[in-house]
Amino acid sequence: MKQAILHSSRFTEGSFLFKYLGVPLSPHRLLASQFSHLIHKLESSIQSWMGKHLSYAGWLELIKTVLQGMVQFWISIFPIPGVVINKITSLFRNFLWTRDVLRSKYAQVAWKHICLPKNKGGLAVLDIKARNDSFFTKQL
Repeated sequence: MKQAILHSSRFTEGSFLFKYLGVPLSPHRLLASQFSHLIHKLESSIQSWMGKHLSYAGWLELIKTVLQGMVQFWISIFPIPGVVINKITSLFRNFLWTRDVLRSKYAQVAWKHICLPKNKGGLAVLDIKARNDSFFTKQL
């Protein structure tokens, strides 16, 4: 019956894992390996900014507006595994302190302090793990 409907309607049968608005969709929870598109997109954005001469405040604003915006879009759709969150945090931290995604150096301030609100001495960078947990709770 299914084949008859497909033949008469001239539709083709699709399958999951496909992308919609740049995000892979699946009927199951996505694996950490399926977030490689997000990681690659973040890395390519950072690589395109490497020649820029900005202050720490400039780099921080790029993280807060562009990079965290990309991550927040994905988090609003489905929860991100902890391994991916750690990789994203590492990218942000390396970018802020070294201007490179591949190089790391001793951070001048711990990342947990950077994620604090400004009135508590932080730089108001969103804590991705906390944001992920809050969106996951919303979906329950």
